[in-house]
Amino acid sequence: MLLFLRRLGFGLGLLLVTAFAGRAQSINVDAVTRYWEITDGLRQNKPLTDQVWLDFLEIPGNKLYVRGIYSAADLVFYRKVMEVVYMPRYDSLRRAKLDAQVWYYLVVNDYKEREPAYRRYVASLTQNAVAVDLMYQNAYAQLPPANRTRVRDLKLYYEALGNDATSQDEGIIYSLRGLLDASEVKPGILEGHEMYHQLQPHRDFGPIAPDDQALLYFMTSMRNEGIADQIDKAPTMALPDDPRGIRDWLMTPAPHFIHCLDSAIQVRARGGAAASLRWYRQLSNGSNGHLPGFFMSSAIVRNGYGRQMIAQSDNPFAFVLLYQKAAKKDKTQLPRFSETAIRYLKELERKYIKSQAAKAAA
Repeated sequence: MLLFLRRLGFGLGLLLVTAFAGRAQSINVDAVTRYWEITDGLRQNKPLTDQVWLDFLEIPGNKLYVRGIYSAADLVFYRKVMEVVYMPRYDSLRRAKLDAQVWYYLVVNDYKEREPAYRRYVASLTQNAVAVDLMYQNAYAQLPPANRTRVRDLKLYYEALGNDATSQDEGIIYSLRGLLDASEVKPGILEGHEMYHQLQPHRDFGPIAPDDQALLYFMTSMRNEGIADQIDKAPTMALPDDPRGIRDWLMTPAPHFIHCLDSAIQVRARGGAAASLRWYRQLSNGSNGHLPGFFMSSAIVRNGYGRQMIAQSDNPFAFVLLYQKAAKKDKTQLPRFSETAIRYLKELERKYIKSQAAKAAA
């Protein structure tokens, strides 16, 4: 029976790839179908073996998703959570963990409870051309006209781990839970966010001095995620009572981040040591730029500079300078960057943006 299910899962994945081949895109649901095979066994109180778990994590959709997101310890814990949630003999422990609001238990239990809805969604993917068009449409709203293109040989992966999505060189990886939760707000917004990352090109800054690398990398991430967040986070936070907790996650901590970022830039401007990328990531609560990017892009849009933000969306320095203008104009008291920090960022802009543009034009 298990062999039959594996062949069925492979066949479904092949069907979806073939169905979309003529549209220069492929859909891979191997990670999802294998998840359901594994959890069918867990429902019979059959624990995961080490080999089954390792093979599961090697499926492309899972492998691409967990890299850079989950640590080895996270994955060990996630495996245990799956066993507790799905195996009947652990039901009392499962209920206790849910009562305690332990995050991974909430996520995995959702996959268990809403499995019929997730199965219907996966079954619908063969007729999902409209959804793919919507993915592009939502992304285009935050892209300059020149970047409103189509991705050649687009690869879409769907998995049943976690609660979000990620855009990689190999394609876009979506968790089913993240998709369904976002679609309840507005269809295609999470898909549009990740498509934005596929279509927004990476700017060539030329050779970057070692002391500038961490700051420039994080500023780019801050701009990149901040603009993309206008596709999905803005309509989500606009819901009554902000049920997804966007404000607590990305808005409330942002002023503190901006003050700390300003201090770090001032230190550099005065010849001090550069902050490490690890420091920026810790300060951003591991959000990779969503904090404070969404806070900053929201201020920019709210104060009428949204079109300028999109037009200069490949320039992280322009993003900060537009935020500074917005902060001065905003009706509330928003944190601002110091004049010392702004002067230093303008120096970096001349070094990495304007000088590269001059070389390209020569």
